[in-house]
Amino acid sequence: MNRFTVTLTAGAVLIIGAIGTNGFAQAQPAKGASAAYERVREVMDDRFNNMKLAGDPDRDFAALLIAHHEDLIFLARTQLEHGADEQLRRVAQKILDEQQRQISELKEWQVRNRQGDYRAKADQPPHGSGPLDQKAGQTAQMQAAAPAPAAAQPAIASQLPMVSGMVEKVDAGAGKVTIDHGPISNLDMDAMTMVFRVQDPALLQGVKAGDKVQFQADRVNGQISVVRFGSGTSQPISAQTAALPVAAANIPTVSGTVEKIDAAQGKVTIDHGPIPNLNMDAMTMVFRAQDPAVLKGVKAGDRILFQADRVNGQISVVRIQKRK
Repeated sequence: MNRFTVTLTAGAVLIIGAIGTNGFAQAQPAKGASAAYERVREVMDDRFNNMKLAGDPDRDFAALLIAHHEDLIFLARTQLEHGADEQLRRVAQKILDEQQRQISELKEWQVRNRQGDYRAKADQPPHGSGPLDQKAGQTAQMQAAAPAPAAAQPAIASQLPMVSGMVEKVDAGAGKVTIDHGPISNLDMDAMTMVFRVQDPALLQGVKAGDKVQFQADRVNGQISVVRFGSGTSQPISAQTAALPVAAANIPTVSGTVEKIDAAQGKVTIDHGPIPNLNMDAMTMVFRAQDPAVLKGVKAGDRILFQADRVNGQISVVRIQKRK
């Protein structure tokens, strides 16, 4: 069996055309293909950014791998919908078939993993006993004895954009702050909720959950960090220039099953069917809720009908209704 490896390069989509003997491309991308591939890239980024790990290496591996396979299926179906080159269409079809098979195998494992006696198997090694875990302890000892490398300094503050956001959590002891923020252009980061380190723990003095802030962020010592909070309060995120969803009457209703509710973060994980207005195939995805109130009365396991659209640059649920 031939195996095909698809390599995705952030920020770029390669469009390959077959060249005939006359020197002209035999296939051209269909109208709307660029927008479709932009949606592919956004969905792939959002799924991994929003996925929370369970802390179990086996379960996390399976969940991340399923998400990866679903992303490749989304990419392959987009090529089958818009691409014209027959060779690439055959590649896309083989990718789709192979990923579907692997997803089925992983989901079968997830079912077995939930059985009460699964961990009681005699040949099941305990967590933390893998070769990488064993090497990690040795590496930590070597790093402790080695001199610290020179710290990478952030850019001059005057060169960094000021970003609006709302503080969701402050962990002064760990030197971290969770901010629901707008786009950060110098980091090529879309609007999202993220846990930042702070360059100086003193920056968190006087900052508390619920504060609307302006801040600057950069990469410090290899980690994305807040380097400065601006003076004064910022405008609410809802007041920023943002793309609002179209009228609910124009958004298709989609069937799905709720897998997880995170009311505190205003997020819901849904195993859903295709979402045509977002050019999204059936998959399991973490959505933001446009209004946290739409999550009231909804729980894991509920079969629902919902509408989703792009709000403030993020794919969000704008309406949920329980199915009868």
